[in-house]
Formats: sequence, structure tokens, C-alpha cells
Amino acid sequence: MKKFLGVVASVVLLASVVHAQEAVSPKAKKAKDLVEKAAEFYKANGLEKTIAAVNDPKGQFVDGEFYIFIHRFDGINIARGDGNLKRLGSNVLETPDPSGKFYVKDMIKIVQKDGSGWVAYGFKHPTTGALAKKNSYVKKLGDDMVIGCGFFTEQ
Repeated sequence: MKKFLGVVASVVLLASVVHAQEAVSPKAKKAKDLVEKAAEFYKANGLEKTIAAVNDPKGQFVDGEFYIFIHRFDGINIARGDGNLKRLGSNVLETPDPSGKFYVKDMIKIVQKDGSGWVAYGFKHPTTGALAKKNSYVKKLGDDMVIGCGFFTEQ
């Protein structure tokens, strides 16, 4: 039992180290900075203008694979900078990643508890079409929304 607990502790420590490294990588910094920029835009301009700015795939909140998304706490996707406008207005709360993880629920839980944080999940890479790991920085927006930006890790 003692050996098992030692292995569990080592795995938890390793996961924490990997997460900490990802949180300070250049991609992680870029994602977090874009979320902070969009959150400031929201404070200065309100929700309607923020949604319009985020939904512009050539706008200030899109930079290659980096784009802002906004979900209400009920799971409705209200803004996304990737140009996939058919997903706007859809409820993604119960949408799992390929492993069955309800990543939008996790995003909402994190911002409700801590105000901001990181969520890792599987997602189809838009260029390769392959399943890839994606990390998203998320932050509470207003009283009932989550704003975020993610990036793909090396495959």
C-alpha cells in the first residue's frame, strides 16, 4: 500500500510539473495574454461589441491557431474567433472530447471556483485532422460567462 501511495504521489507531482511548464511556455503566455486583452476589451466596450470583435475571424482576437471563445455558464457558445459560425448559439456543455471529458463543464467549474485556470482536453487539429491535446486558459467574464483561448501541444 505504501508503495502504491508513493507511485500515486509521484504521478500527481509529475502532472503538476508538466502543467506548470505548460503554463509558462510561449504558447501558454500567448493564449493567456489574448484572453486578458479580450477581457479588458469587454470591460471597456461591453458584451455586444466584444462578441462582434471575437466573431471576426480577421480581427484582433485571432492569431493563427489562437482565437478567443466565449461560453455562457449554461453551455451556449456565444462567440468564437475560428470562423466556425455554425457552432454559435449551440449548447456545448454536454459535448465530450474523444476521451469522454466534458471540457466546457470543466472550464466553467474552474472559473466559478478560482476565477481563471487551465483545462487540457483532446480536440481535432484543424490542419492535420488528427486528435491532438489542447490546453486552454479560461477566465470568468461578467457574472455568467467563461472566456478562453487554447493552443495545441506538440503532437
